[in-house]
Amino acid sequence: MNHYIGFDTSSFAIHAVIIDEDEKLVSLQKWDCDRKAKFEDRFPELIMNFSKGVKQIKTKKASLENAIPVRNSRAYTITARVVGAVWALLATANIHTEFVHQATWKKVCLGHGHSSKEDIMKFVIEKWGDKFPEQDYADAACIALWNKRRV
Repeated sequence: MNHYIGFDTSSFAIHAVIIDEDEKLVSLQKWDCDRKAKFEDRFPELIMNFSKGVKQIKTKKASLENAIPVRNSRAYTITARVVGAVWALLATANIHTEFVHQATWKKVCLGHGHSSKEDIMKFVIEKWGDKFPEQDYADAACIALWNKRRV
């Protein structure tokens, strides 16, 4: 059975959710680092933690949210660096990765590209139950669902 994994990244953590062909939830995963350290110090820890975990990923169909322009150029640059590092590690693990814009996966999954965090959480709870301890897991689940539904 094919599995689809969606990734939601930040400068503090990488969240992943795997769903199967029947859109059933398979697993939630998270790799993180010391949130109190400055980015330049926590980035290596975050990526090293993910590099250990990526070897355990069995699915070959990943989707990764594009870095989106945010508050300021530094925040955007930081997010882009994490996204790029995740993509590189997925590529070295021979995991084909599709990129998706935030508005695109929201439109496919929720019907509206400007859905709120509350809308996303409501959707995932209705679909999979109350299994999402953090918003980033909910986003990753929708990113995986977009990947499954896009073909």
